[in-house]
Amino acid sequence: MTLHLVPRSLQYLEQVAQLGSIQAASRELGISASAIHRQITAIEETLGELLFERETKGMMLTPTGREVLELARGWRLDNARLWSAVQANRGIEYGHVRIAAMDGMVNGFLPELVNEISDRFSRVEMEIEITNPDNAAKGVINGDFDFAVVVNPAPDDKLTFHWSGEFPLGCIAAPGHAVAEADGISLRDLVANPVVFQSRALAIRKLLEARHAWIFDKAVSSVVVNSIQLMKHLVVSGRYVAVTSELDAGPEIASGQLRFIPISDPDVFRQRFAVISNVQIPESVTNQKIIALTVEILRRLTASTSASF
Repeated sequence: MTLHLVPRSLQYLEQVAQLGSIQAASRELGISASAIHRQITAIEETLGELLFERETKGMMLTPTGREVLELARGWRLDNARLWSAVQANRGIEYGHVRIAAMDGMVNGFLPELVNEISDRFSRVEMEIEITNPDNAAKGVINGDFDFAVVVNPAPDDKLTFHWSGEFPLGCIAAPGHAVAEADGISLRDLVANPVVFQSRALAIRKLLEARHAWIFDKAVSSVVVNSIQLMKHLVVSGRYVAVTSELDAGPEIASGQLRFIPISDPDVFRQRFAVISNVQIPESVTNQKIIALTVEILRRLTASTSASF
């Protein structure tokens, strides 16, 4: 069980600030909008200041609201530090680890990590959240997660990088597809086939748009999805190809369900995977060992790919 000492009113304010509306925070938290509104109003009445400006594009923090948000984040970090200390006092056989990871890791890396944690740390409870890279990094900084395995994280002096690896993008295709036996493929030839593209909810889409935006207009036929798992299922069906890293499709490549064809364009970027934690939160002995185990598994997985790290 995780320690939760952050007052509800501050939790609600954080969600409204992040999502931009009480209604969105209500859906995210599973709490009625009226309850959230009452808690925020109570703070405003006590301070005699508004916390939010109600604008057409959403609720925006006032200067006072930003001060209260910093208080909420500080309280959350103190909560995380206390929980870390409690775990350390229990010894290495006890604990609770909160991990953030990406959708593409669900059927490869994560099951292996969960099984190895269970085998080596039988009394450690695991809490795993599948989210996007931005939310994973924010969650680590805010103390919501002990560590995260993320894709393309931005540099931040609040984060410790325990490991990182860069992987070139390629085309994935089912073995029976026309491009599957090629030694390499250009982006222009790739989009001459029906393609499954990632939506803007996924980090790789932003990078593709920044450097190769033209492929989205040139594709002869495309489907856009917000799930790496769904993308891979559609490619396995044999109708589509997709652009991703070899690590994302590692289990399917290893099992023979998919082939990985390097992209020959010279300016294709490399996707970066990393294991991150919060610089300000001391890690318990247990979490240090689990992070080391996570890095060990990632190194083992990357050793089976053609990528360097």
